[in-house]
Amino acid sequence: MSFGTKVWNVYNDVDRSMDKSDVNMHVWGNHQSIHSSNQVHSDNGMLKSIAKGTAAVGSSALTIGTKSPGLTTLAITAATGGSIALSATGVGAVAVAGAYAVGNSVLAGVSVYKTHNHIQNLEGMLHSSCKCDGNRWDHGAIQSTVLPYIINKKKAKLRRKSEETVPVLGGMLTTAETGMKSIFKRFKGTRGVARHHNAEILTKHLVTCNCELAENIVGELCGKAEMENIRAMDSNDAGYWTFNKMASL
Repeated sequence: MSFGTKVWNVYNDVDRSMDKSDVNMHVWGNHQSIHSSNQVHSDNGMLKSIAKGTAAVGSSALTIGTKSPGLTTLAITAATGGSIALSATGVGAVAVAGAYAVGNSVLAGVSVYKTHNHIQNLEGMLHSSCKCDGNRWDHGAIQSTVLPYIINKKKAKLRRKSEETVPVLGGMLTTAETGMKSIFKRFKGTRGVARHHNAEILTKHLVTCNCELAENIVGELCGKAEMENIRAMDSNDAGYWTFNKMASL
């Protein structure tokens, strides 16, 4: 079990302690992978997802992929500014907090661009013809149900990130909306249920057969190299990654 998975397990136990949603975040079908990979999957994605759920500063720092040095530097600067603003006083606190807000809005703008491209590419897969040697019912469910679900989640993310491009006010509104929605779903017992169901279907298909559609979807969400590593995991390990990449945050 990787370090990221161990941290994820602890985080989930705490995060869901008052959650009425009957979702087992540690079981994703119990399917063995037929694939192999020479690479070790990075824990960065798991830790990023945890950071998104625990701290606004962490989310800001980790929203941008590490393959873009300039954007990474901007993200770290914004996060550092946010941390300093908590301890600074007077004019300094206002100035640093303002710089953080602007930096955060820039990061949101980059996320809007990336999410828009994801949506376009995913929509292009809706009616594409892909080779698949796996279960045809699962394949049909992915194309007719799972893929549209992911697209809708990404569209929700696009709207939220567009709002966050407005310094201070945009971030406050989206944080309030996301928080209230999460609390409502916790008490209603629906938090993560649909996403878990769709992630399990996609994960099972990805690891148990050769399917271009499943590979293209996960590759679009994670990148081709990460998709190949995830595909080589058993479903109970791979499910964490597909589940998190479907999020609308």
